[in-house]
Amino acid sequence: ATVRSGADAALARAAGAHEVVQYSGCSRDELIRDLRALALGGMDHVVEVAFGANIEADCEVLANDGSIAAYATETATPAIPFWPLVFKNVRIFFLGSDDFPQAAKAAAAESINAMLAGGWPGFRIGKRVSLANIAEAHEYLEQRDGNGRAVVITASGQSP
Repeated sequence: ATVRSGADAALARAAGAHEVVQYSGCSRDELIRDLRALALGGMDHVVEVAFGANIEADCEVLANDGSIAAYATETATPAIPFWPLVFKNVRIFFLGSDDFPQAAKAAAAESINAMLAGGWPGFRIGKRVSLANIAEAHEYLEQRDGNGRAVVITASGQSP
């Protein structure tokens, strides 16, 4: 996992990351060096939430036949290093959760709820609110400092 801070590093480790690299304060070349040291043959898969900002570095650390799952980007039309990606036979998957089939969303929610109920530490809950007070969750997310998600308790009264 690549993270911005020590707190994020601790959360990534708790979530099960085998290796964590903190990128704040280091140059792009230092980040690439550190990532290559962890995967000498290159990374098989990158999960990307800043596609446009990171695609060149991703290309440099990916193994041949590697893949990228891109969930977000900071620009609507990011430039990509086409030929370096082609020469490595990289597959890029652009994923928008709004378009996932309802059955896939339900299965993911069930899995996440089961992990949370089992005490998985990789998801920090900062605030729990009832459905009737959902506006409090929005306010918390807009004004909060630090990590932690807002969880809405449903009519069944159950929450992770």
